[in-house]
Amino acid sequence: MFEKINPPTRHNPSGYTHGVIVPEGKRMMFISGQLSGNIQGVLESDDLVTQFGACLDNVLTVVRAAGGDARNIAKMNVFITDFPLYHAKKREIAVAWYARFGEGFPAMTIIEVTEIFDSKGKVEIEATAFVD
Repeated sequence: MFEKINPPTRHNPSGYTHGVIVPEGKRMMFISGQLSGNIQGVLESDDLVTQFGACLDNVLTVVRAAGGDARNIAKMNVFITDFPLYHAKKREIAVAWYARFGEGFPAMTIIEVTEIFDSKGKVEIEATAFVD
């Protein structure tokens, strides 16, 4: 859907794309930071991997409500409260990613923060998508 830009003068990205060009005629959609909360907004797990998967699901729910899917997401910002834990769980997080996005990788930034809106939260994901 997007033209991925990974210049040969940059390192080979793993789990993201250096740049994305959006096709002409698409509408831009901003997805607010999504926590792992259920429909009542309750975070049901303390586990980082479970929370990461639920955050991805919540982002995809918003994108699907606008008629898109994972391929419509051009940019993601992932806010993590514990980088060492994120690195320790990277393989399990990758499994959660592939289950929802396959080999599709948007432009992405991962940022460590001291706290998220819900103090039980370990991850929050916001995204920018382009839909018809």
